[in-house]
Amino acid sequence: MLDRYSFPVVLPHAKSSSGSGTSPISDSSTLDLTGESRLSSPSNEVSPTTPFTRTDCLRRFKEESVHYASNLPQFLRTIDWMMPTAVQDVHWLLSHWGPEDIELAVALELLSVDFADLKVRRLAVQRLEILSNDEVLKYLLQLVQVKNYTSVLACTVMLVLELTSKWIGHFFFWYLRSEVAGCPFFRQRMAVILEAYLLGCGEAMLTEFQRQVQVVNCLHDVALTVKVLYPDRTDLPSTGKVQTNCALSIMCYMQNIHLHYHVCLKDCKVMASKKKPLWLEFSCVQSEAPASPPVGIIFKHGDDLRQDMLIIQTLMVMDSIWKEIGLDLNLVPYGCISTGHNIGMIEIVRNAITIASVQRSQGGVAGAFKNNALYDWLQRKCPFQEKVSRYTKFVNSCAGYCVATYVLGIGDRHNDNIMITEQGNLFHIDFGHILGNTKSFLGVNRERVPFVLTPDFLYVMGRVKGRPSLYFQRFRDTCINAYLSLRAQSRLLVTLFSLMLLTGIPELSMSQDMLYLRTALQQDQGEEEARNHFLQQIALCEQKGWTVQANWWFHMMAGIK
Repeated sequence: MLDRYSFPVVLPHAKSSSGSGTSPISDSSTLDLTGESRLSSPSNEVSPTTPFTRTDCLRRFKEESVHYASNLPQFLRTIDWMMPTAVQDVHWLLSHWGPEDIELAVALELLSVDFADLKVRRLAVQRLEILSNDEVLKYLLQLVQVKNYTSVLACTVMLVLELTSKWIGHFFFWYLRSEVAGCPFFRQRMAVILEAYLLGCGEAMLTEFQRQVQVVNCLHDVALTVKVLYPDRTDLPSTGKVQTNCALSIMCYMQNIHLHYHVCLKDCKVMASKKKPLWLEFSCVQSEAPASPPVGIIFKHGDDLRQDMLIIQTLMVMDSIWKEIGLDLNLVPYGCISTGHNIGMIEIVRNAITIASVQRSQGGVAGAFKNNALYDWLQRKCPFQEKVSRYTKFVNSCAGYCVATYVLGIGDRHNDNIMITEQGNLFHIDFGHILGNTKSFLGVNRERVPFVLTPDFLYVMGRVKGRPSLYFQRFRDTCINAYLSLRAQSRLLVTLFSLMLLTGIPELSMSQDMLYLRTALQQDQGEEEARNHFLQQIALCEQKGWTVQANWWFHMMAGIK
């Protein structure tokens, strides 16, 4: 009368309903289709002809589930956390997983605001505990944010990570201090965590932090003084440098600041920009090396550098992804740190010049339309025996930043925001517009291309009027390899940004902002479609490169920075 199957049907839970009550089912019992309970001998081996017991099934589920840990966040989002039995099943599953079974991207995602269960978050924290110091530092921006909605126990565990390394602790202190000043949502919680860290960091670290804060406050006062002196000017007079040096000398003397570095007053200046950042040079007081190079920073007031920090951190993550597959794209992820509300410091990259400066040196403002300007500059800067290596660096770095700026949707790419070193490394700076947010003029979008690939860049690669070139072919191949490798790690990249949604960064404040990132990575497409998609972007940049040159010419004419 009834259908027959090759294997018995086993109830998935330990309880089955019969009338109004429930009766437990033994771990060694199975139910066949006739409803008769049969006991299987514990000594029986599992074979195609032996019915599975509940214990056998659960053991098999446990073995198989380890292979699907990457889908854990999606699975947990389907759980009804108000049902105790469902929660028990989840906890049983988690108890059979070790931290090493969870990918880092999954662990970071489990620490987001979407998952409140204590055991879920504890498993994610255990995954972080096995990270090296370098890996902790790489993802420290997100780990600081995770503390906003993490239990006291998990928060304490992560706090230990920062206390065990002074190098990590240094950045942890400034990240927290910046969030206390700039994050409107979790300011009080961040302040408590910062106080807890300072209570445990030790007297020597505490004294060093006090000295650093004193220096930052001094530089902040100088920056405010300069803005008061020249409130409406971007082209500072010749007396600007003298007055800045006087302000620096007075501040250092009045506050009795003792540094490991001397301020090189003759090399300090105010940059000709709307925000009037300070260009500062420091020389080491005591150094084993007799000719130790000076340390240069740009101190900015008026910009939220947390967004720049996020982009530079992501560039470093991308660089590590590429290097794992043997792809060194010669990126220049310079240092950048926010030290308070709209204040911070940026590392100066030595022996580097903006593309605008290169073009001005090759014909003034008209140099924006001179396709061979960059090529001629590189020819003069590199010896004959190093030409191949420097052109290779240019091609690799250009490919890396083309892919990175496209994926991250970085806008406002004028020729003062792109630089090149004398060794041929091309790199981008000033990430004030991200995730597809672009500038417009009189309601017209100024940026018509997905990334910057101008005729002068192509000229260096030998790509003139569409002529085939080995360097250009290498550029295309490198771009595709870099882009596809980022797609393979798209989950990690999206998670890094999603954990920063509640920081108060203007262009990363809602879940819709993540849509650009997912679209740019072509998450819904196959690999071949993604490959063709990026090749189309390269072709579009080639076709409309003249529009970028026109924007650069206008930028140089207007003197905008």
